[in-house]
Amino acid sequence: MITGVRRIPWLTGSVFVVTAVVNLWAAADGGVLRALERDPAGFSAGGAGRLVTALLVQSDGWAQLVFNLLTLAVFGYLVEAYLGRWRWSVLYVGAGLLGQALGYAWEPPGGGNSVAVCGLVGGLAAAVLLNRATLPPNAGLFATLYAVALTGTHFGGWIAVVIGVVVVVAVNGVLVKTGRGTRILAVLVPLAGLVLLVRQDHHGASLLFGVVAAAVMPRPAPRSAPAR
Repeated sequence: MITGVRRIPWLTGSVFVVTAVVNLWAAADGGVLRALERDPAGFSAGGAGRLVTALLVQSDGWAQLVFNLLTLAVFGYLVEAYLGRWRWSVLYVGAGLLGQALGYAWEPPGGGNSVAVCGLVGGLAAAVLLNRATLPPNAGLFATLYAVALTGTHFGGWIAVVIGVVVVVAVNGVLVKTGRGTRILAVLVPLAGLVLLVRQDHHGASLLFGVVAAAVMPRPAPRSAPAR
């Protein structure tokens, strides 16, 4: 297990800044979004690089940008600090590329890094379920809330999202009060991935990628605090 001083999350911070800057640029110049987003015509013309660039632009406006940057900051920090940077890279890049690739088949033209964040969420859930690292007490709860909220958008929109979040928080509270482990909540993350996958939502594949990838990667090596 990882002990001692945590890593400074410079990788998360760097991706956060680059994503924010590209979207500010896109807000000032509409051609940036069209040049970088997931676009079937552009891909067939040799623009395979759009699998990557589509992770940098948010095609649904400021609300999507704020939400995706906020969740990148939260889950990016947790994965980088507690699981390590190379695992972060595998989860974020792998899930992002898979999600964008499936987006060509299942989604309209667009972009966003939420599929990459899903890889971090899935990886965090796997770490909680398999006890792969010493994580903050609410890490599993955060991952579950994210996955449940995503799934809720397919079953009643924001009303379903709110109901799902309230139920998960209530169940977590009961588990804490009764002294039972809250790790079981993280099981909802791969289940949500399966539901989304069946509904041909590319986020589902990215969640499952994160779960499977983190489960098969080696356990993080123990790290001790430096001698005083």
